[in-house]
Amino acid sequence: MPALVPPLSPQVSSASRIKQGSLTNADVLGEQIPWPTYQAAGIISKEQLEMIYNIDKKPIAEQAKCIEARGVEYIKLITTLLDGISKEEVALYVLALLDELAAAKPQLLLFFHAAIFESKGECDPIVPLMKLLTRQSLYILEKATTLIAKVLSFTGYIPIAPDALAEQVLTEHMNQFSDSLMIVIKSINPSEGIEAPKVVYALAGLQQLVFSTPGRAAILAADGLPSLVGLMGGGSYSSHSAVQLLYQVTFCLWSLSYSEDAAKAMVASKLGVVAKLTDVVKSVQKEKVVRVALATLKNLLKVPSASADMVGAGFVKVLEHLEQRKWADEDIVSDIAVLAAALEVDLQGMSSWEVYAKEVASGKLEWTPSHKSDNFWKDNFRNFEVREFAVAKQLVALLSSEEALTKAIACHDIAEFIKIHPEGRRVMTQFGAKKPAMTLLKDTDPEVQKYALTAVQRLMVINWEFIAKAEGPRRDGGEMAGRWRGDVYVAEGPGPIRVPVTSGHIRAEGAQRSDGRGCERGAPLTEAARERGVGGAFSYLANGEAPTAVGGCAVLAGALRAVRAGVWGVGCEWV
Repeated sequence: MPALVPPLSPQVSSASRIKQGSLTNADVLGEQIPWPTYQAAGIISKEQLEMIYNIDKKPIAEQAKCIEARGVEYIKLITTLLDGISKEEVALYVLALLDELAAAKPQLLLFFHAAIFESKGECDPIVPLMKLLTRQSLYILEKATTLIAKVLSFTGYIPIAPDALAEQVLTEHMNQFSDSLMIVIKSINPSEGIEAPKVVYALAGLQQLVFSTPGRAAILAADGLPSLVGLMGGGSYSSHSAVQLLYQVTFCLWSLSYSEDAAKAMVASKLGVVAKLTDVVKSVQKEKVVRVALATLKNLLKVPSASADMVGAGFVKVLEHLEQRKWADEDIVSDIAVLAAALEVDLQGMSSWEVYAKEVASGKLEWTPSHKSDNFWKDNFRNFEVREFAVAKQLVALLSSEEALTKAIACHDIAEFIKIHPEGRRVMTQFGAKKPAMTLLKDTDPEVQKYALTAVQRLMVINWEFIAKAEGPRRDGGEMAGRWRGDVYVAEGPGPIRVPVTSGHIRAEGAQRSDGRGCERGAPLTEAARERGVGGAFSYLANGEAPTAVGGCAVLAGALRAVRAGVWGVGCEWV
């Protein structure tokens, strides 16, 4: 039997590996570059050729020692090589060498800054690196992006004397590089994650850049905050790619939160950073994502209004759930404790209205106790009037939320406001609540439909309870008034019921006739065709037989109670 011969592994060329994006630093540095030909062509000097041989194919420690001894000279040599030689093999070699050196000894990056300052900006080693960003090679794009970010974010160099021109050169590069990163980041679709290599490199460069104070300021000036926050939604977080994108974006926000200006912008802006971070912590299981999200929220505590925003976003409840989980990362446990203690202090100083207003302002609603508390609505309905009904306007805006729960609760709260506030129906109609609420009657979520129906009913029917209380039980021309008890208007004495209404649908049980504007006074309620109310009129039904359209304040002779039945035009069937 012939011996089995293992299949030969195909030999892959460097060019092929570049195309595949699988090229490594070891692959590049192992290549033989014809350096003497470049010296013969006059691109580099004999001395510079010797400098190359002193580090080529040498151990990393020996390379670092040589560069430390003649740092600025080596930076000038690198600039000459990238400027004077267009061949890709040279760019690959230089980037691989610098990548290894920067990882082994980051302090060597100071020589880039030294070259700029010592020449008063005339020697600029960053320019040839920036030009490499236009290359098609994935390896070159990755290494150039990372290296530029490391150089620009390096803060370990202190010049002997300040130089305005050198500072200007670095600032211009910082701004240009930040803009180029944001162009790529703005093109990202959060639902697709980070599949494209350019996106991977841009996010890695951004993570490096925001490590430094100048880098944070540059990204903030490049309007990077809205773009980053925009990447926190739209994905399902179910794929590894989507979770990785979320991690890198949140990591960048965490780094930015160390900047006082950036932290204030996160809290003060309408971007909803606190609410989005709360949602991330609540919905993502990956510990590294939870860790950076919590760390970011902890940093934001230094902004005075941030803790109140966290309370409003429902973060207290989220923290309670997080405290029940077991965490391998001790930083998570520590941050949970810090955040919980800070919010507990804040909660003690906040009224129920302040907590509610913060929740509405966050743009995300949950069934916190206030929403279904009768006492809350009775005690706070006048607070809606503050700042020209600002909270009421925000509730109307939330009817267009993308989240079903938020839409359902917004409908519920609008209905409660109309029920309890004397001008609730007029106010909500004025702010345009009727159209989006009616649209939600066809929402795919049953819960949204349910609360939308209640909201629309109250938007189209005058405030029953308020009018009943305003009228009160009194005799008027021998007629006894009643009161609404739930959905039933009950007589409080003998005689016909005086029902104070102007629009809607009432079913009067036990009535013999209807007296009031809109029909012949004293007309008997006999069997007749069904009729729908128009122009704000009411339809009354006696004993399930004959409806009579009336308007204003009707008298139902002989009726002992009137049952509220629904509103015309919103799916209620008229009997």
